[in-house]
Amino acid sequence: MNNKSAIVFGITGEQGQYVARGLLADGSYDNIYGVTHSIDNDRVAALEKMLAVPVLPHLNTTDDTDTAADVDDTADVTRNVQKQCIHLLQADVSNATSLQHIFTTPKSSSSIDIFLVTTTDLPPVDSTDASLHDCEEREYQTIQLFFDTLKEVHIRQCNNGDVITRRVVFSTLENVRSLVKWMELHKIPDGLTNIKPLEDGGIVPHFTGKGRGGEYALELLHGVSNPWMGKDLQESPTAVPSLVPGLSVTCITLPFLHSNFVASAAPLPAVSTRKGEQPTQWSIEACLGDPLHKLDMLSVSDLQYIVPVLFRLCNVYMGRNVRLSAEKITLEEVASQFADLFGKDVIYAPLTLEEMQGMELEGVIPCVESFGQMCVYLSSEYGNRGDVEVTREIMAVVGREPQTFGDWLLTHSDEEAFERVGLTVDAKPINCVAVFNATCMQGKSVIKGLLADKRKEYTVHACICNDNSEESEAQAQALLSLDPDRITTHRASQDDVASCAEAVKGAEGVFVVTDFYNRHFPQLSFGDPERQEQEEKRVRNVIDACAASGTVRHIVFSTLESAEDVDKELQDADGWLLLDEEDVRSGKMFDSKVRMAAYARSNGLSVTYVLMPVYSEEFFHALATKMRDGDVILEESVSSDEEEGGNRVVCMSVDELGPAVANVMDSYEVYAGHEIALMTDILSLKEASGIINEVFFETKSATVTVSDGTPEPSVTVIDTSSWVTSTEGEEDVEYKRLDTFAKDLGSMFSFMNKSQAVKRRETIAKTMKLVPDVRTFRQWLEDNRDNVEFRAMLGIR
Repeated sequence: MNNKSAIVFGITGEQGQYVARGLLADGSYDNIYGVTHSIDNDRVAALEKMLAVPVLPHLNTTDDTDTAADVDDTADVTRNVQKQCIHLLQADVSNATSLQHIFTTPKSSSSIDIFLVTTTDLPPVDSTDASLHDCEEREYQTIQLFFDTLKEVHIRQCNNGDVITRRVVFSTLENVRSLVKWMELHKIPDGLTNIKPLEDGGIVPHFTGKGRGGEYALELLHGVSNPWMGKDLQESPTAVPSLVPGLSVTCITLPFLHSNFVASAAPLPAVSTRKGEQPTQWSIEACLGDPLHKLDMLSVSDLQYIVPVLFRLCNVYMGRNVRLSAEKITLEEVASQFADLFGKDVIYAPLTLEEMQGMELEGVIPCVESFGQMCVYLSSEYGNRGDVEVTREIMAVVGREPQTFGDWLLTHSDEEAFERVGLTVDAKPINCVAVFNATCMQGKSVIKGLLADKRKEYTVHACICNDNSEESEAQAQALLSLDPDRITTHRASQDDVASCAEAVKGAEGVFVVTDFYNRHFPQLSFGDPERQEQEEKRVRNVIDACAASGTVRHIVFSTLESAEDVDKELQDADGWLLLDEEDVRSGKMFDSKVRMAAYARSNGLSVTYVLMPVYSEEFFHALATKMRDGDVILEESVSSDEEEGGNRVVCMSVDELGPAVANVMDSYEVYAGHEIALMTDILSLKEASGIINEVFFETKSATVTVSDGTPEPSVTVIDTSSWVTSTEGEEDVEYKRLDTFAKDLGSMFSFMNKSQAVKRRETIAKTMKLVPDVRTFRQWLEDNRDNVEFRAMLGIR
């Protein structure tokens, strides 16, 4: 017998249950008492299921007799020897007599550990005219009464000769109202100015009441002064001796709890979901700040380890407010982990305070106005002062580490809340894909990738222009020849929504790529803003057709980084324009794609965005090849420029796009909402030229004979300052007709080299994860070494 007992107030709540579990596991307590405001069979059954021990109710502790409250400790100890149990006591914590009965119940114990957590009466259930501020005041007064009564009982028993040690751990929160006033008083810049008092003057009342209570307890028992007295927010990093011998309190301030994601912060299906259809996108909607702002988070289950340690090491933590945190994590990371686990498109949709408070969430979130204030506080610097290191130190005492959000989500993936919103429902498969701009390099690659997929037999709607020209007819026949049983061609004018709607009719997946250099706008110069407008209009028509189709489940949209945004970023960072006029002009093709990606997202469509790099094929248009006396020479195709000669760019053959899109379509819920930057290499023209030489020309003579008969070694000189083409293939004729293409291509390479946005692409590893057998530049060349059409690009016989 250890003469040691524990009392857990709020035992039927989430925090109380885990604390009770931890105290049971500790094994050093003779008796553990749980306190709740009401007892019924459902509560008892729920507790027994969670704690896996008997729960023995003891009622009527609010009367003035000792009979109901005086539990037979001897019998309890005997019962505990046989099997641990919880004694469940009913009490009114706002009643001093009721509290006195609870505090004196463990009569034979010389050491009593007490855990306290209170609940704000939001919304008030026993008064129709009570305000939120009234609820805060009521909670604060209850906490005051708790500690005043505890101090009185403790001193009285000690004066009667009893030697008792009482340790309290109080789960508190921030006094946000005082924090806001303190920041206004000291003119703290970038403070919580967005938090305006509610009509009744309340500011996050369900935090403030607890925060005021914690401050009162620390001052009453340890003489710790109110933290709002000075200009700096300072809390003691070391233990503060108690003013009342044998009686101490440690406050713990909890951050945003993981369990909120099965309640008020659970991902919600997109509002645009068609009736009767499975949602394709979910969003975490709250005014918790920027997606990249890091929030303190904690799993409430960790209290089963933390609280017993705080009791055990009371001499280290007494008189302190311990701010707990398992990790600092962004909501973008949270959404990403939801998406990865459930294979769904989950995003974080940050709201303003006004948007949050205007949402119709009564019944889902009590007192939305107060909840919105709380979110603004939690998204601020002052709302994230949790100490990860201290939390780790505490849990290390019992050989544990704080649970991360990822681990918590993995162990709670079967929560009913996630099933209710459709996160656990398997997606319907995609079997038919409409491919727009089917005759362009990307379109043809996607069609070939779908046809080559061995997991299913995709059918393809090959959407081509409807100009009825001989060239268009020839392209249609070439596509049909790939597999006439699985491909149907659709003459789709992207200038007409109805035409696009007919093309996507019956399709479940759609691939969209735009063509900035579209030959259907010959009257428009490439710098003309109307060219962008025309391109964007065509894509909007496709997206609108998909949204209205009733069948399209997912879109793969080929897009690029924004040259305009990157240029602004570079100016902001360095104070000067890094991209020259040519770079910015060529970047227009990037920007129109970015705007259209945003348009698709705003329509609530399930979309994966693939960001293509420089095509490896473009290296062949940059390098001229010539035949001379049976030998092949790669010559310089542009003038020399030492500064630009070393540019290295991300690249990949457009052939690799097809398998990537096929994999996305097969597992579209996994990739929904993701931006996947594809790449296999980072090469300069000089490096690319060297690889081409090694693969194709290593068996050729190393020398050539010039006009005077003198043998000289062949030379490769590479430069990227401007671009021309010198072969006379069909594509080169087209490029020459578009006389600005070469110059824009050079500027695009320059942009791709300078842009930090491009350099931030998530490495080659992500492409290999999507397409495990993706080919590098060298492998792609080697696979095509004996391909006649491929060799023709190099002018090789």
